[in-house]
Amino acid sequence: MRVLPLSLLLLPLQAEQVAAGALERAMLGKSAVVDLTHVVSERAPAGGGQDHPRPEVLAEGERNSALQRPPLPSDLATHLDLPASVVKGKPTVAEVPASEFLVHAVVVDIGAKVEQTPDYRATVEDLQAWERRNGRIPKGSAVLLHTGWARRWSDATRYLNLDAQGVPRVPGFSPGAMAFLISQRDIRGVGMDTWGAEVPPGTHGGDDGMRPLLQAGKWQLVNLTNLDRLPAKGAKLVVAPLRLEAGSAPARVIAILP
Repeated sequence: MRVLPLSLLLLPLQAEQVAAGALERAMLGKSAVVDLTHVVSERAPAGGGQDHPRPEVLAEGERNSALQRPPLPSDLATHLDLPASVVKGKPTVAEVPASEFLVHAVVVDIGAKVEQTPDYRATVEDLQAWERRNGRIPKGSAVLLHTGWARRWSDATRYLNLDAQGVPRVPGFSPGAMAFLISQRDIRGVGMDTWGAEVPPGTHGGDDGMRPLLQAGKWQLVNLTNLDRLPAKGAKLVVAPLRLEAGSAPARVIAILP
């Protein structure tokens, strides 16, 4: 039986032939693969007033194992948000072509500023400083914001970081930076190691911070981890959301290093 190379198997994804090459290199052990996904468990921080997810135990097994039916809220742990989560009539996760989730990754590191100001918001100046060092942010790329917040994941109180009024004080993108990425760089989407795209969520005119991004037809990934292991540019991102008839879905996100 003839075995076809991976690049041929992925020919339907012609717009992402570079990503296909990256996958083939990774399979041959020529490129490192980094998992950017948090473990899904009942200990995962739950935002938005949700209860912590708890799996239903169906049967107990040997060696302390158990057959479980995991809870699957669409915004559990590391997950993808599409325009359909805020705009009626837009394609659901099940309807979006898989090729939309194979992208070049740009990593903007604001960790040092977040150490000084926990709810720091990345500015247009931060993005332009990245471009002076690395070149223009590519059209159709995913801009990942590395804040260092993933280190708080094991402590839900510190990760959510709610103030006395219940407003999350976490880092993210400023409205100006988000507008720049949407209108000036035409990115595919954004990702971050916190649980919201724009900070503080819900405080800009009563709007959710992600709404302008999603209304512009972009997507976002939240609750990522291991962004410190990625280069500023050159990595390929593979986003594999559960194929739900919904605007959001839990996702396994991996990066293939150059």
